[in-house]
Amino acid sequence: MDFFAGSCPTAHAALELNSEDGGNRRFIMVQLPEPTYEVKDGTEARKTGHAEAFEAGYRTIADIGKERIRRVIKKLEDQLDKTSEDAPQSYPGFKVFKLDASNIKPWDADFDSLEDALWNAVENVKPDRTEADVLYELLLKYGLDLAVPIEERQISERTVYIIGAGALIVCLAKDIGLDVVEGIAALMKELRPEVMRVVFKDAGFKDDVVKTNAVQILRQAGVDDVKSL
Repeated sequence: MDFFAGSCPTAHAALELNSEDGGNRRFIMVQLPEPTYEVKDGTEARKTGHAEAFEAGYRTIADIGKERIRRVIKKLEDQLDKTSEDAPQSYPGFKVFKLDASNIKPWDADFDSLEDALWNAVENVKPDRTEADVLYELLLKYGLDLAVPIEERQISERTVYIIGAGALIVCLAKDIGLDVVEGIAALMKELRPEVMRVVFKDAGFKDDVVKTNAVQILRQAGVDDVKSL
Protein backbone atom coordinates (compact mmCIF):
# COMPACT_ATOMS: atom_id res chain seq x y z
CA MET A 1 0.00 0.00 0.00
CA ASP A 2 1.31 3.42 -0.98
CA PHE A 3 -0.47 6.36 0.67
CA PHE A 4 1.48 8.87 -1.44
CA ALA A 5 1.24 7.12 -4.79
CA GLY A 6 2.17 10.00 -7.09
CA SER A 7 2.66 8.49 -10.57
CA CYS A 8 2.31 4.97 -9.05
CA PRO A 9 5.86 3.54 -9.32
CA THR A 10 4.92 1.05 -6.56
CA ALA A 11 2.14 -0.40 -8.71
CA HIS A 12 4.50 -0.48 -11.69
CA ALA A 13 7.07 -2.46 -9.72
CA ALA A 14 4.49 -4.92 -8.34
CA LEU A 15 3.09 -5.65 -11.80
CA GLU A 16 6.51 -6.24 -13.33
CA LEU A 17 7.60 -8.49 -10.45
CA ASN A 18 4.46 -10.57 -10.87
CA SER A 19 5.28 -10.92 -14.55
CA GLU A 20 8.85 -11.99 -13.80
CA ASP A 21 8.25 -14.60 -11.10
CA GLY A 22 4.57 -15.53 -11.55
CA GLY A 23 3.65 -13.89 -8.24
CA ASN A 24 0.24 -12.62 -7.18
CA ARG A 25 1.13 -9.33 -5.51
CA ARG A 26 -1.73 -6.87 -5.09
CA PHE A 27 -1.49 -3.17 -4.48
CA ILE A 28 -3.54 -0.23 -3.22
CA MET A 29 -2.47 3.21 -4.41
CA VAL A 30 -3.80 6.29 -2.61
CA GLN A 31 -3.43 9.72 -4.18
CA LEU A 32 -5.25 13.03 -3.70
CA PRO A 33 -6.48 14.49 -7.01
CA GLU A 34 -3.83 17.21 -6.84
CA PRO A 35 -4.32 19.36 -9.96
CA THR A 36 -1.71 19.96 -12.60
CA TYR A 37 -1.68 23.45 -14.08
CA GLU A 38 -0.70 25.33 -17.16
CA VAL A 39 2.30 27.67 -16.98
CA LYS A 40 2.81 30.29 -19.67
CA ASP A 41 5.91 31.82 -18.14
CA GLY A 42 8.33 30.96 -15.37
CA THR A 43 10.21 27.72 -14.78
CA GLU A 44 9.25 26.44 -11.30
CA ALA A 45 6.18 24.46 -12.39
CA ARG A 46 7.95 23.17 -15.50
CA LYS A 47 10.70 21.72 -13.34
CA THR A 48 8.18 19.80 -11.25
CA GLY A 49 6.51 18.39 -14.36
CA HIS A 50 3.16 20.11 -13.80
CA ALA A 51 3.19 21.97 -17.11
CA GLU A 52 4.25 18.92 -19.14
CA ALA A 53 1.50 16.83 -17.52
CA PHE A 54 -1.10 19.54 -18.17
CA GLU A 55 -0.06 19.85 -21.81
CA ALA A 56 -0.32 16.06 -22.18
CA GLY A 57 -3.96 16.18 -21.01
CA TYR A 58 -3.56 15.02 -17.40
CA ARG A 59 -5.53 17.31 -15.11
CA THR A 60 -4.55 15.65 -11.80
CA ILE A 61 -1.62 13.68 -10.41
CA ALA A 62 -4.04 10.75 -9.94
CA ASP A 63 -4.72 10.78 -13.71
CA ILE A 64 -1.01 10.33 -14.34
CA GLY A 65 -0.84 7.33 -12.01
CA LYS A 66 -3.87 5.65 -13.62
CA GLU A 67 -2.43 6.08 -17.10
CA ARG A 68 0.92 4.67 -15.99
CA ILE A 69 -0.74 1.51 -14.67
CA ARG A 70 -2.74 1.14 -17.90
CA ARG A 71 0.43 1.39 -19.98
CA VAL A 72 2.30 -1.12 -17.82
CA ILE A 73 -0.56 -3.62 -18.16
CA LYS A 74 -0.71 -3.04 -21.93
CA LYS A 75 3.05 -3.65 -22.18
CA LEU A 76 2.84 -6.86 -20.15
CA GLU A 77 -0.15 -8.09 -22.18
CA ASP A 78 1.81 -7.53 -25.40
CA GLN A 79 4.57 -9.75 -23.99
CA LEU A 80 2.25 -12.70 -23.27
CA ASP A 81 2.73 -15.80 -25.35
CA LYS A 82 -0.83 -16.06 -26.65
CA THR A 83 0.06 -18.97 -28.93
CA SER A 84 0.36 -21.26 -25.91
CA GLU A 85 -2.88 -22.82 -24.64
CA ASP A 86 -1.58 -22.78 -21.06
CA ALA A 87 -0.53 -19.12 -21.10
CA PRO A 88 -3.00 -16.45 -19.90
CA GLN A 89 -4.64 -14.50 -22.71
CA SER A 90 -4.88 -11.26 -20.75
CA TYR A 91 -3.29 -9.54 -17.79
CA PRO A 92 -5.20 -8.67 -14.58
CA GLY A 93 -6.51 -5.13 -14.54
CA PHE A 94 -7.22 -2.69 -11.71
CA LYS A 95 -10.13 -0.75 -10.25
CA VAL A 96 -10.31 2.95 -9.42
CA PHE A 97 -12.35 4.27 -6.51
CA LYS A 98 -13.00 7.81 -5.31
CA LEU A 99 -13.84 8.64 -1.71
CA ASP A 100 -17.30 10.15 -1.41
CA ALA A 101 -20.31 10.43 0.88
CA SER A 102 -22.90 7.67 1.06
CA ASN A 103 -25.12 7.04 -1.96
CA ILE A 104 -28.14 6.86 0.36
CA LYS A 105 -29.95 10.07 1.24
CA PRO A 106 -29.69 10.82 4.96
CA TRP A 107 -32.89 11.17 6.96
CA ASP A 108 -32.96 14.78 8.13
CA ALA A 109 -36.42 16.11 8.85
CA ASP A 110 -38.16 18.27 11.38
CA PHE A 111 -41.84 18.89 12.05
CA ASP A 112 -42.13 21.73 9.51
CA SER A 113 -40.58 19.75 6.65
CA LEU A 114 -41.86 16.27 7.46
CA GLU A 115 -44.17 15.91 4.44
CA ASP A 116 -41.47 16.91 1.94
CA ALA A 117 -38.94 14.66 3.67
CA LEU A 118 -41.28 11.65 3.43
CA TRP A 119 -41.82 12.15 -0.30
CA ASN A 120 -38.11 12.69 -0.82
CA ALA A 121 -37.36 9.40 0.96
CA VAL A 122 -39.46 7.33 -1.44
CA GLU A 123 -36.46 7.24 -3.78
CA ASN A 124 -33.71 7.14 -1.19
CA VAL A 125 -30.72 6.75 -3.53
CA LYS A 126 -29.18 10.06 -4.57
CA PRO A 127 -30.17 10.90 -8.17
CA ASP A 128 -26.62 11.39 -9.44
CA ARG A 129 -25.41 7.94 -8.31
CA THR A 130 -25.14 4.85 -10.50
CA GLU A 131 -25.90 1.22 -9.72
CA ALA A 132 -22.14 0.60 -9.56
CA ASP A 133 -21.80 3.29 -6.87
CA VAL A 134 -24.46 1.62 -4.71
CA LEU A 135 -23.07 -1.84 -5.38
CA TYR A 136 -19.60 -1.01 -4.10
CA GLU A 137 -21.00 0.74 -1.04
CA LEU A 138 -22.81 -2.53 -0.26
CA LEU A 139 -19.52 -4.42 -0.59
CA LEU A 140 -17.95 -2.06 1.94
CA LYS A 141 -20.87 -2.42 4.35
CA TYR A 142 -20.72 -6.21 4.14
CA GLY A 143 -16.95 -6.18 4.61
CA LEU A 144 -16.28 -7.80 1.24
CA ASP A 145 -13.14 -7.39 -0.84
CA LEU A 146 -13.63 -4.63 -3.42
CA ALA A 147 -11.72 -6.78 -5.91
CA VAL A 148 -14.09 -9.76 -5.49
CA PRO A 149 -15.39 -11.14 -8.82
CA ILE A 150 -18.73 -9.63 -9.87
CA GLU A 151 -20.89 -11.36 -12.48
CA GLU A 152 -23.78 -9.63 -14.20
CA ARG A 153 -26.82 -11.58 -15.38
CA GLN A 154 -30.06 -10.54 -17.03
CA ILE A 155 -33.17 -12.01 -15.42
CA SER A 156 -36.40 -10.90 -17.11
CA GLU A 157 -34.53 -7.90 -18.54
CA ARG A 158 -33.33 -6.81 -15.10
CA THR A 159 -29.63 -6.70 -14.15
CA VAL A 160 -28.68 -8.95 -11.25
CA TYR A 161 -25.20 -8.79 -9.72
CA ILE A 162 -23.68 -12.02 -8.40
CA ILE A 163 -20.84 -11.37 -5.96
CA GLY A 164 -18.50 -13.97 -4.53
CA ALA A 165 -20.03 -16.94 -6.39
CA GLY A 166 -23.43 -16.25 -4.87
CA ALA A 167 -22.53 -15.07 -1.38
CA LEU A 168 -24.27 -11.79 -2.20
CA ILE A 169 -26.93 -11.15 -4.85
CA VAL A 170 -27.89 -7.56 -5.61
CA CYS A 171 -30.69 -6.27 -7.84
CA LEU A 172 -31.08 -2.49 -7.98
CA ALA A 173 -33.47 -2.39 -10.94
CA LYS A 174 -36.91 -0.81 -11.07
CA ASP A 175 -40.29 -2.54 -11.53
CA ILE A 176 -39.08 -5.86 -10.13
CA GLY A 177 -41.73 -8.56 -10.53
CA LEU A 178 -42.05 -12.10 -9.20
CA ASP A 179 -40.35 -13.47 -12.31
CA VAL A 180 -37.15 -11.68 -11.27
CA VAL A 181 -37.48 -12.92 -7.70
CA GLU A 182 -38.02 -16.51 -8.85
CA GLY A 183 -34.96 -16.22 -11.11
CA ILE A 184 -32.87 -15.08 -8.15
CA ALA A 185 -34.25 -17.94 -6.04
CA ALA A 186 -33.11 -20.38 -8.73
CA LEU A 187 -29.54 -19.10 -8.29
CA MET A 188 -29.46 -20.65 -4.82
CA LYS A 189 -29.88 -24.11 -6.34
CA GLU A 190 -27.47 -23.37 -9.19
CA LEU A 191 -24.61 -21.76 -7.25
CA ARG A 192 -25.06 -23.54 -3.90
CA PRO A 193 -23.29 -20.99 -1.67
CA GLU A 194 -23.09 -21.77 2.05
CA VAL A 195 -24.97 -18.53 2.77
CA MET A 196 -26.70 -16.27 0.28
CA ARG A 197 -27.69 -12.67 0.99
CA VAL A 198 -30.04 -10.83 -1.35
CA VAL A 199 -30.40 -7.04 -1.52
CA PHE A 200 -33.01 -5.06 -3.47
CA LYS A 201 -33.75 -1.37 -3.74
CA ASP A 202 -36.78 -0.65 -1.58
CA ALA A 203 -38.47 1.40 -4.29
CA GLY A 204 -37.59 -1.17 -6.94
CA PHE A 205 -40.55 -3.53 -6.50
CA LYS A 206 -43.62 -3.18 -8.71
CA ASP A 207 -45.84 -3.03 -5.63
CA ASP A 208 -46.06 -4.06 -1.97
CA VAL A 209 -47.55 -7.45 -2.88
CA VAL A 210 -44.47 -8.36 -4.89
CA LYS A 211 -42.22 -7.16 -2.08
CA THR A 212 -44.02 -9.30 0.51
CA ASN A 213 -44.09 -12.38 -1.71
CA ALA A 214 -40.43 -11.92 -2.64
CA VAL A 215 -39.37 -12.56 0.94
CA GLN A 216 -41.44 -15.74 1.13
CA ILE A 217 -40.23 -17.08 -2.24
CA LEU A 218 -36.60 -16.56 -1.29
CA ARG A 219 -37.07 -18.12 2.14
CA GLN A 220 -38.58 -21.21 0.54
CA ALA A 221 -35.43 -21.41 -1.61
CA GLY A 222 -33.24 -21.30 1.51
CA VAL A 223 -32.39 -17.58 1.50
CA ASP A 224 -33.13 -16.09 4.91
CA ASP A 225 -31.14 -12.87 4.62
CA VAL A 226 -33.19 -10.58 2.38
CA LYS A 227 -32.82 -6.82 2.68
CA SER A 228 -33.90 -3.70 0.83
CA LEU A 229 -32.16 -0.35 0.70
